[in-house]
Amino acid sequence: MLQLTLTSGLGPTLIRRCLEAFGSATQVLEATPQALANVSGISPNKASQFVASWSDQSAINQELELIAEHGVQLLSIEDEGYPKLLKWINDPPPLLYVRGQLSEEDALGLAIVGARKCTRYGREMADRFAAGCSQLGLSIISGGAYGIDTASHQATLRVKGRTIAVIGNGLAKPYPQPNVKLFDEIVASGGAVISELPMATSPRPENFPARNRIISGMSLGTLVIEAANRSGALITARLAAEDHGREVMALPGPVDSAMSAGCHRIIRQGWATLVTSPAEVLENLGDAGQLLQAGGDEMTAESRTESSSLFAANLSESQQKIMSVMDSELAINDIARLTTLPMHVIQSDLTMLEIRGAISRQAGKYAKKR
Repeated sequence: MLQLTLTSGLGPTLIRRCLEAFGSATQVLEATPQALANVSGISPNKASQFVASWSDQSAINQELELIAEHGVQLLSIEDEGYPKLLKWINDPPPLLYVRGQLSEEDALGLAIVGARKCTRYGREMADRFAAGCSQLGLSIISGGAYGIDTASHQATLRVKGRTIAVIGNGLAKPYPQPNVKLFDEIVASGGAVISELPMATSPRPENFPARNRIISGMSLGTLVIEAANRSGALITARLAAEDHGREVMALPGPVDSAMSAGCHRIIRQGWATLVTSPAEVLENLGDAGQLLQAGGDEMTAESRTESSSLFAANLSESQQKIMSVMDSELAINDIARLTTLPMHVIQSDLTMLEIRGAISRQAGKYAKKR
């Protein structure tokens, strides 16, 4: 998979199409130019260029040296440990560079995003919500940038919760530079700093919208804390709502604050829910939030993450319908045919059933755990 991601002109969408056509990264690399040219979006000329470039191993060798030097591990979309929620988006990264550790519990993720040049109010609210939501059992996912991102990561670390920083550059060139210590603390705490970009990639403006889709894609919902009318945080929120079908929440600010104008607008337009406390965040995370809420009074954060009982009962009607047809390994299209449920409902429910430990996924098929 690393060879494919390092191939110039072969982005996530084309890699996904190649994997669908050939079955695995190894088979893609063994394909002839004529076979590759049958993949939508790959011309005969491009196919020949791709195959010719794969004979040169210098780039991949340099990349592997940097990966080893910085203690990074690679996580392919074909791997069992790849983030479950991220697999469902339209253009998931075929390969993640991970410094630190991802965990099963990161499927209960909340993205917190907002202004880099935040106000004192924004920083205080990021601290309050990140700490509170972390203590309620959510992994806090943000972008490792200045402002709201930094405050969210730091607050989560303070309460000894899990946090993940998704950065828009290579892990060998962490950005922003003053946050290098923060990234080290995240890794030391058991969390992770991740990227989809090759190790030596410098931070460039065009990298960050793509980074935002990973933040949203890994999360059950996105919370916006301080965003002006023109804000990168709103790009993440829009991706969550429109492309990923996830919950979007926003925190109101002072009515005359330009830094909260974007939050007020998306609340007014109706595609973000106003929240005023971490408990309200859980209320808006549907099935997962209700389960965490139900266990919050009786379980500590540590016991909650160690216990599977929280996810073992109270299946929704659609989840019960899915479980009723799982007598053998089934692909998602088979589940749709047998249940007649809408595809977006099936995708959401399969993710929750995996989180609960009721089903397992292997080679694109789902089976009931015995």
